[in-house]
Amino acid sequence: MIRIMIVDDEERARTGIRTLINWGKYGVSIQAEARDGIEALEQLKVIEIDILITDIRMPEMDGLTLIEHVARDYPHIKCVVMSGFDEFSFAKKAIQFGVTEYLLKPSRTQEILDTVIKLANIIESQRRQELTLEKLNMGFRESFPLLKEDTLRKLVTTANPPFNQLFSILRLNQIEFPHLCFGVMVLQIDNFHSLQQRYGPEDIELYKYSLKNIAEETTSTFYMCAAFEHQDDIVLILNSEELISSGTLTPLAQEIQRNVQQHLNFEVSIGIGSIEASVRHLNISYREATRALNHRYYMGLAKIVDYTTSIDDPDHSSYPLTEEKAILQALFQGKQEELLNHLKEFNNALKPESSSKEHIVRSMIALVFTLYKTCVEKNLNTGEIFGDDLIKLSHIMSQSSLELIQNLLYDLLLTISDKLSNRKNTNKLFQSALDYVQTNYTKDINRETVAREVFITPGYLSLLFKQEMKMSFLEYLHHIRIDKACEYLHNRSLKLTEIAHSVGYNDDKYFFQVFKKYTGVTPNQYRNTIN
Repeated sequence: MIRIMIVDDEERARTGIRTLINWGKYGVSIQAEARDGIEALEQLKVIEIDILITDIRMPEMDGLTLIEHVARDYPHIKCVVMSGFDEFSFAKKAIQFGVTEYLLKPSRTQEILDTVIKLANIIESQRRQELTLEKLNMGFRESFPLLKEDTLRKLVTTANPPFNQLFSILRLNQIEFPHLCFGVMVLQIDNFHSLQQRYGPEDIELYKYSLKNIAEETTSTFYMCAAFEHQDDIVLILNSEELISSGTLTPLAQEIQRNVQQHLNFEVSIGIGSIEASVRHLNISYREATRALNHRYYMGLAKIVDYTTSIDDPDHSSYPLTEEKAILQALFQGKQEELLNHLKEFNNALKPESSSKEHIVRSMIALVFTLYKTCVEKNLNTGEIFGDDLIKLSHIMSQSSLELIQNLLYDLLLTISDKLSNRKNTNKLFQSALDYVQTNYTKDINRETVAREVFITPGYLSLLFKQEMKMSFLEYLHHIRIDKACEYLHNRSLKLTEIAHSVGYNDDKYFFQVFKKYTGVTPNQYRNTIN
């Protein structure tokens, strides 16, 4: 809606402009009227106006003075001057004050309407531009934190980034690194997946944001710093005036751990990289801190490890095939009491005290895939055991401690062992049901009869037949009887009625119907095909 104020000392002129045009039809509203400039300025203090239509000659304050005030205090308002021919020199002066349009009195109704519509289109266009600009500004402001994170990430995780460009972006976020020496600490949330299970995505992001703040606030007492998130870890850049040894940074790491435990109630492990007198050292320090954490995976939770920790080359580590075979053998033999011991032997064979996290997790995941393949071969329901997404399970393992992974694997082994044991018991039970049917098919038996004989419910018996035989109990019974009837039909001395009764059908007509359904021909037709 476009809002108009009419300023004229003649009431007839104001009334004419207000009433002779159906302003609402054009999205325009006469918001206010005034008799002179002073009255108009008073109303402008409390009323928002888009277009001001004013006469020039008025008592108290003329139109030119009013326009001068409006141009200074309300620059967004479009001013239209209405003046007589002899006042044209005043109109030219008014244009100098920013008047958008002028009309000669007496003005025709259409001329006034065309002028207002023209200005209304300009105003609407400006509003759209301002709205677009505001959205862009808002988007830019909202992207500032993401831009900061992305810039810090490139500064650390890229081997040779454009340092000058990145530092320029960081200055927009009021981040400065004035000192010569740079290094990195990496904070990992211990058992991050367990935290994800307890809290939703928004809470997790809040926890990571809080962890960044704690790391920065704790560190800023001693060094210039900035923290950012990378692959669910928090990377802390340190900028100091002089070189610092990793041993000097250990108390700082311990203080960060205490503050995280106190305020967030979870534990973090911290890797410390070296500090050198070059910003190019950031990438090296980051890789040192991450590698130190990964190669001391066996140390468990809340560990602090620096880059000087000696490590073995994980590429020479081998997969413990012998221990895997021992696990599978205990699984197949149903020896649950041995599973945990064999799993521990599997873990010890990985040499966790000198192997990398990558090698340990990769080997554990390989064991999971072996167990998955075993379940497929044994026709077990893998969805019930491993969940619907095996890749998600691998991701969970990569975000968990060694102890948690071992517990997860042990639970998997027990579940699979239980399933295999149940399958063996079910097979024995189902075989008993099959034996009973094959022995007693000549009698008047049904699903309830057989279920009662093997001590299960009729419903469970039906389920077993669908799972194991891919058919219903009744279909299986018909197959047994019709197969036997086909044998008897070779003996031409036997009458069809005798054959029907001998395989369990007391109703000859029903026997003929079932026989044709399962063989496609009648008993007589079948017998005639026999040489």
